[in-house]
Amino acid sequence: MEYPGRALIGFDFPFGYPFNSSIGGGLTAAQRISKLLFSDHRDANNRFDAAATLNRQISLYKGPFWGCPTAFTNEDLSTTKPPFHHENFQEWRLVERYLKEKKYRIMNVWQLLGQGSVGSQTLTGLKALNDLYSVQDLKPALKFWPFDTKWNLDLNGIILTEVWPSLNNISAYTHPIKDACQVMACRDWILKHNAGNTIRELFEAPEWLSPAERQQCEQEEGWILGV
Repeated sequence: MEYPGRALIGFDFPFGYPFNSSIGGGLTAAQRISKLLFSDHRDANNRFDAAATLNRQISLYKGPFWGCPTAFTNEDLSTTKPPFHHENFQEWRLVERYLKEKKYRIMNVWQLLGQGSVGSQTLTGLKALNDLYSVQDLKPALKFWPFDTKWNLDLNGIILTEVWPSLNNISAYTHPIKDACQVMACRDWILKHNAGNTIRELFEAPEWLSPAERQQCEQEEGWILGV
């Protein structure tokens, strides 16, 4: 089946894990997580078990995944944050460190539970994207940005993209739910760039990244659209 034109689908969860954590990013991470995470028809899932298994696989220390109900604690997963002593990888991705330096309040991929946490969404979201990739009619068209697109060099097909709606100004939007305002602002920001024929620029790698940093983002960590 052929899909004429292009499509952009944005998801508000990280597409990758910190460089050298061995989980990877994009389809690589999605496939690895899908081997561990299962959900049923009522959307119940074993994400805490999957996180505990990943902890056991990628580090000799407690963590890096943490945060779960007391009933799910075990020797590989704790309710509270353990010290970060992992020698081969950092706690934050490059894009998150950059945003933190700019005084944005952003969470990382390791916290699974708690206000603003994104760890569980990342596990279940990447698993869902792998399920989508398993649809044979869609598979040839799907590309994880920036992993499969070389940043903005190959944007044909259906581009799956990490977005962070908190980047956008929501002062012009009225809705009782703040998240809805952020989603509408993010949508209109993308549509404005599309109408102005400047959307390709959003997918470019930042000029200030070194060649090595560009490569680690492209291969493992991913990036947030527009940062």
